[in-house]
Amino acid sequence: MKRRHGENAQRRRAALMQAAVEVTAEKGMAGVTHRAVTERAGLPLATVGYFFDSIDELAVEALRTRIAADAETMGGLAEHLKQQDSGPDEVAAAFAAAAGSLPRVEAMALVEAMLHAARAPELRHVVVEALDMGRGVVAAAAATAGLSDEEADTGAFLALIHGYMLHSLAAPDLVDSEALLRGVRALFLGGLLEAGHVDLALELAGRDPDS
Repeated sequence: MKRRHGENAQRRRAALMQAAVEVTAEKGMAGVTHRAVTERAGLPLATVGYFFDSIDELAVEALRTRIAADAETMGGLAEHLKQQDSGPDEVAAAFAAAAGSLPRVEAMALVEAMLHAARAPELRHVVVEALDMGRGVVAAAAATAGLSDEEADTGAFLALIHGYMLHSLAAPDLVDSEALLRGVRALFLGGLLEAGHVDLALELAGRDPDS
């Protein structure tokens, strides 16, 4: 049964989840302990037990909540672009900028969760949920750019974004800030051409379809 809490308790719960994300980013999932999280949140050691059955439950819920919030934000961007009747180039630019600006703490926490899931099968469902949400966002962006669900290789787009994110975290001085945009545009371009949307592909490539 889902626990119900008052406003003050909800604030403490939110503080615990934010602290769990920050500790995950700094120390990895193995570093998410009662003491580390409560000290970061500025709360008593026993606070975790009031809201969660275990520290692992807290870590999983914190990651799931953060990922869902990011997916909702990106989904809102896709809807905005759709309402603006944006072209493929505008969609590529907007999503590359948004995906490339994920805060470092959240990016580190996501990477740590994926690495931990490779070693701990019990966490894999959270990573699967994250990837599914990510693919849903990519599908929405691709649809705005002119690609159907069947035509858009959402896995390739997501792998590109995660690869760029990982390289940016590990070796930021070696990463070209425009690389993600070029990669997203190239995937859109390839998808549009393979699906026979030549006019949209030429538009993305910067050429007049009527010339």
